[in-house]
Amino acid sequence: MAFSKSLPKGQIPVRCQLCEGGQKIEWKCNDCNLLICDRCKDKVHLKIAKDHKIVNIREIGEVENSWDSFTFSDFKCQDHPNQSCSLYCVTCSKVICLKCIVKVHNGHTFVDEEEFHDKKEILKGKQKKVQNNVSKLISEKEKILTPEENENPKLIQIKQNILEQKKKLFKAVEQYSDIIIKETYQHFRTLKQEEEIEIDKKIQTMNVKTETLESIVKSRDFIKFFSNFDKLNFSLNEDMSQETMNVSSLPNFIAGEFTVCNFGTLEGSRRFRDDDSAIEVRVTHQWITELMYIHCILRCPDDTIWIGDSSNKMVQHIKLEKDKVTVLSSYNTPIFGIVDMSGNILLSTGETKLKLINDKTKKITNSVFNIAPFISRDLHISKDKRVIITARSPGPAFTSTRRGVVIVMDQAGNRLNEYEHDSNNKRLFTVPYKVSSTNNGNICVVDRLDGECRTRVVVIDKDGYTKGIYTGQHINTSDKPSDFQGITTTPSGNMFVTDWANKEVHILNIDGDFISYCSVSDFGIKRPFSLFALSPSPRFFIGCTSSGDDPEPLSAKLYELEYSGI
Repeated sequence: MAFSKSLPKGQIPVRCQLCEGGQKIEWKCNDCNLLICDRCKDKVHLKIAKDHKIVNIREIGEVENSWDSFTFSDFKCQDHPNQSCSLYCVTCSKVICLKCIVKVHNGHTFVDEEEFHDKKEILKGKQKKVQNNVSKLISEKEKILTPEENENPKLIQIKQNILEQKKKLFKAVEQYSDIIIKETYQHFRTLKQEEEIEIDKKIQTMNVKTETLESIVKSRDFIKFFSNFDKLNFSLNEDMSQETMNVSSLPNFIAGEFTVCNFGTLEGSRRFRDDDSAIEVRVTHQWITELMYIHCILRCPDDTIWIGDSSNKMVQHIKLEKDKVTVLSSYNTPIFGIVDMSGNILLSTGETKLKLINDKTKKITNSVFNIAPFISRDLHISKDKRVIITARSPGPAFTSTRRGVVIVMDQAGNRLNEYEHDSNNKRLFTVPYKVSSTNNGNICVVDRLDGECRTRVVVIDKDGYTKGIYTGQHINTSDKPSDFQGITTTPSGNMFVTDWANKEVHILNIDGDFISYCSVSDFGIKRPFSLFALSPSPRFFIGCTSSGDDPEPLSAKLYELEYSGI
């Protein structure tokens, strides 16, 4: 509603809604929603409604937009219209009056106006902090949008260094080309000298023959003439002419291949590491288990190991000794992921509820973790004790209607986050499979793209923004796609990912960028599958799968490897 001071020309001013006279409107009652003049406020309204809240119309805009204007007493109790509200019932999510406490809300949890205002002050402080952060981000964005060469001195320096290297390269090429040309002409002069010497030798031989011929022709000694005739006649038939210089013996110029490495590279905060000479990986131990496949690995604080075979629905608790594996207990259950929850073992069995193996009873029971309507796949415990679960819709995996999510829960089974779409409402994952996390909270997911074993690694941060996507493009091709199966993170934050089909372990950084890779087939590891990093030591486990060619099908191998330089 417009007021007198803001009315456009020609509009009739609103009159006092009590006396309807010509008095100037000065006040508004928030309880009655009436516009009143100064006389009616004192002589009429306050006599019949002493508790109503009346504000000057000049302050209405400020009051209605102010945090401080909103109080419980602004509202009338729904159950007791003559009473103003004074408390907020947390149990019922309702503003109430004092009479309500005795009849309905006895024993409930309440918030009074003082606590309410305290909470508003806290949020106002947070609001200022957010506004300051937004201002800073806008300032940073403005810097980014400005022309680079005018705002970034480091960029200017890099460009100058490159152009300087270009000048040096041109100068070096010119100098070296002069050297090669000089060497070519020197070689040519050497050939000329050799040809000249050869010709002089032939001239000398011909002169000797000429003198001999002349003496015989003039000789009156018939015996000498006839005895030397045949010899001289044969030698004089030889072709004594000299061939032209053999230019083909000159050396050819072979142009060298020019590469970026010959010119220079960008070093420092680079994402791709091409110098992996310092990286070393070696096998320290290996064991033969009684499973056909090792799809899951978990190492407990007591140095015992849990391994799972999802194909044959088998979980084993084992102890690794120097030359043998001792089975402590076995469970016939579906298994897709396994983690340690303070001594109790949490299992993903492909259902909506996670299972729990109790440390004391050793029995499998339902846990408090329920991810309905999804079914679980892999599990992971982050550094801050969050439970991270990969999950998908029930039914066929690779359909247009299927959903793939990553769910984050606290230790009590409460959902904290659910990652399914990015900021553009595009799917983050196709079928999220294996999962791990880094020290800074990044979530690392092996994502299955189709039924043909095409996979990728997707890395997102805590807010669900994609940090990186890795498909093995640095190593593999479309004819040899990456078949990622296991993933784990090292204490330094890097990732190890097994490529089952290509017998490789790919090494990625904290954002999912390629660092290096290791062909584990060089160590005799034929079918690397699951992974588990041993913190804080620089070691990790690789669980493998058996094949139909193995003489003993229940003989999946477990390897311990040690690494350095990563």
